[in-house]
Amino acid sequence: PVDKWEKVKSPLRLRKSFKFMSTQKRNAFVEGLFEHEEKTRHNAVITIDEDKVTLDIRTKDVDQITELDKEYAKYADVLFKDIVYNSSSDEY
Repeated sequence: PVDKWEKVKSPLRLRKSFKFMSTQKRNAFVEGLFEHEEKTRHNAVITIDEDKVTLDIRTKDVDQITELDKEYAKYADVLFKDIVYNSSSDEY
């Protein structure tokens, strides 16, 4: 099961955790996030704990969730689905 995005306070941000059944898929997800960050110049706090990747997305200079934050969140969801569900391998 995949968590839903939640709004967390102090500071205000979007948070979601993604779980993976293989290190390869977890690593591909994180690499995809790095590529996205390089293109958009918008970063998240990425926490990796074994098979789980947690994202905290916020715009540091304002105390609200911005369109950039929402776009990053949408990108992460699409990337996760592409890697986990549309992979050529049967392994999750």
